[in-house]
Amino acid sequence: MTNNILSLSRQEKEKRRLKAGKLFGKGITQAKVAQQLKVSHTAALLWYQMWEKEGIEGLKSKGKSGPESQLTEEDRKAVRKAIFKGASKFGYDSDLWTLDRVAAVMKKVTKVKFKRTHTWETLLSMGFTCQKPQLRPKEQNQKQIKQWKLKTFPRLKKMGAKE
Repeated sequence: MTNNILSLSRQEKEKRRLKAGKLFGKGITQAKVAQQLKVSHTAALLWYQMWEKEGIEGLKSKGKSGPESQLTEEDRKAVRKAIFKGASKFGYDSDLWTLDRVAAVMKKVTKVKFKRTHTWETLLSMGFTCQKPQLRPKEQNQKQIKQWKLKTFPRLKKMGAKE
């Protein structure tokens, strides 16, 4: 069973359902279809019921669900451009983006106000992911760390193994 259903586009999901419909038409069982397409038995069952009731047409995409986006494609490009500029370009003291900061910038750029949840959903639909910056001390010396890992640490490990 595949866990990456969210990463598939609507067209890819439809293609998979249509393939299942063709397999059902050839007499392939739901269990075999589920196994072959790497989906749950429940998904295969639901597809089979739809296929049985409406034929191959029943497995076609009904289009995007939910209301139309308040952002035009132009707005989305403007938001993406703003995010890549960095938060500091919009008056914040660091380039770390938070949902509240993104929502404020989205309102500034597009004149559309979003709540935190919708801001997050919009960012996901644009391909952005949640990331936490890795904090490192400013004094950190990468050369010395590498040297320690290569020479000192193996020696310490050997000393610990002897005891």
